Amino acid sequence: MELAGKYLGKKETGYTPDVFPNQKLMQYMHEQTKDPELKSALLEFQYPFKLSDLQNSSYSPKTKQTILNAINSSIR
Repeated sequence: MELAGKYLGKKETGYTPDVFPNQKLMQYMHEQTKDPELKSALLEFQYPFKLSDLQNSSYSPKTKQTILNAINSSIR
Protein backbone atom coordinates (compact mmCIF):
# COMPACT_ATOMS: atom_id res chain seq x y z
CA MET A 1 0.00 0.00 0.00
CA GLU A 2 1.28 3.43 -0.88
CA LEU A 3 1.13 6.00 1.88
CA ALA A 4 -0.25 9.43 1.19
CA GLY A 5 -0.12 12.84 2.77
CA LYS A 6 2.37 13.55 5.51
CA TYR A 7 3.60 9.91 5.61
CA LEU A 8 4.52 9.65 1.94
CA GLY A 9 8.26 9.84 2.63
CA LYS A 10 8.24 7.53 5.66
CA LYS A 11 8.09 4.30 3.67
CA GLU A 12 11.84 3.82 3.96
CA THR A 13 11.79 4.41 7.73
CA GLY A 14 9.57 1.41 8.40
CA TYR A 15 6.51 3.44 9.32
CA THR A 16 3.53 1.08 9.28
CA PRO A 17 0.11 2.61 9.94
CA ASP A 18 -2.42 0.62 11.90
CA VAL A 19 -5.50 2.80 11.33
CA PHE A 20 -7.04 3.24 7.89
CA PRO A 21 -9.79 5.88 8.08
CA ASN A 22 -12.48 6.46 5.49
CA GLN A 23 -11.07 9.51 3.74
CA LYS A 24 -14.40 10.53 2.23
CA LEU A 25 -16.05 10.47 5.65
CA MET A 26 -13.24 12.51 7.19
CA GLN A 27 -13.46 15.10 4.40
CA TYR A 28 -17.24 15.26 4.76
CA MET A 29 -16.94 15.83 8.51
CA HIS A 30 -14.27 18.48 7.86
CA GLU A 31 -16.68 20.36 5.60
CA GLN A 32 -19.52 20.12 8.14
CA THR A 33 -17.78 21.23 11.34
CA LYS A 34 -17.11 24.79 12.40
CA ASP A 35 -14.63 23.76 15.14
CA PRO A 36 -11.15 24.83 13.89
CA GLU A 37 -9.32 22.22 15.98
CA LEU A 38 -11.53 19.42 14.69
CA LYS A 39 -11.15 20.69 11.11
CA SER A 40 -7.38 20.46 11.46
CA ALA A 41 -7.47 17.01 13.07
CA LEU A 42 -9.81 15.62 10.42
CA LEU A 43 -7.43 16.73 7.69
CA GLU A 44 -4.39 15.39 9.52
CA PHE A 45 -5.91 12.00 10.28
CA GLN A 46 -7.71 11.35 6.99
CA TYR A 47 -4.76 9.24 5.79
CA PRO A 48 -3.52 5.95 7.30
CA PHE A 49 -1.79 6.58 10.62
CA LYS A 50 -0.69 4.92 13.84
CA LEU A 51 -3.17 5.09 16.69
CA SER A 52 -0.32 6.30 18.89
CA ASP A 53 0.01 9.36 16.61
CA LEU A 54 -3.52 10.37 17.52
CA GLN A 55 -3.15 9.48 21.19
CA ASN A 56 0.08 11.48 21.49
CA SER A 57 -1.18 14.49 19.55
CA SER A 58 -1.92 17.79 21.24
CA TYR A 59 -5.58 17.72 20.23
CA SER A 60 -8.21 17.88 22.96
CA PRO A 61 -9.74 14.65 24.31
CA LYS A 62 -13.05 15.60 22.66
CA THR A 63 -11.40 15.96 19.24
CA LYS A 64 -9.51 12.69 19.65
CA GLN A 65 -12.74 10.92 20.58
CA THR A 66 -14.52 12.37 17.55
CA ILE A 67 -11.75 11.03 15.29
CA LEU A 68 -11.97 7.60 16.96
CA ASN A 69 -15.76 7.58 16.60
CA ALA A 70 -15.46 8.40 12.89
CA ILE A 71 -12.96 5.58 12.41
CA ASN A 72 -15.11 3.10 14.31
CA SER A 73 -18.26 4.08 12.41
CA SER A 74 -16.58 3.48 9.06
CA ILE A 75 -15.53 -0.05 10.11
CA ARG A 76 -19.14 -1.23 10.44
